[in-house]
Amino acid sequence: ACVVVDDRLYVIGGQEGDFMAKPGSPIFKCSRRNEVVYGDVYMLDDDMNWKVLPPMPKPDSHIEFAWKIVNNSIIIVGGTTEKHPETKKMTLVGEVFQFQLDTLKWSVVGKLPYRVKTTLVGFWNGWLYFTSGQRDRGPDDPAPRKVIGEMWRTKLHL
Repeated sequence: ACVVVDDRLYVIGGQEGDFMAKPGSPIFKCSRRNEVVYGDVYMLDDDMNWKVLPPMPKPDSHIEFAWKIVNNSIIIVGGTTEKHPETKKMTLVGEVFQFQLDTLKWSVVGKLPYRVKTTLVGFWNGWLYFTSGQRDRGPDDPAPRKVIGEMWRTKLHL
C-alpha cells in the first residue's frame, strides 16, 4: 500500500514475485514464481530519505486499495501473508490492522467475517466498509477461493 498523510508518503507491506505468464500459451496460462511477502513499513521524510518504521504485525500484500485514514491512523483490511508452510498455498489475512501515526504502533482492531485479499475499503460516518476481492475457502482453509461482490460494514471504535 502507498498512503499519503500530512504530505508524507508511507509504503506498507507488499511482495516480490507473482504469477507469470507462460510464453506462447494459447489460453494465457500462468505459472507460480517464488513470492516473498513483506511487513516492512517506510516513510519518505522531509529530506527525501526513507525512514524505517515498525513492521506490520504480520507480512501483508495485496492491500493496494485496502486502506483508509481514520483518526490519525492508517487502517488496513485483509491481504495475503506468507504461504502455508506445508501446503505452500497462498494464505489470506482476516484481520483489520491499525497503525497509529502519532505513536508509530501497530495493533489488530478487528476480525473480518472471512479472510480476503485485494478488497476495497471505505470509511464514512463511523462505519468501515469493505467490498469485493477474493475470499478464503472457509474457516479451516485460508487459501483463496472465489472473487466476491459482497459489501460488509462494521462500526469502527478507535
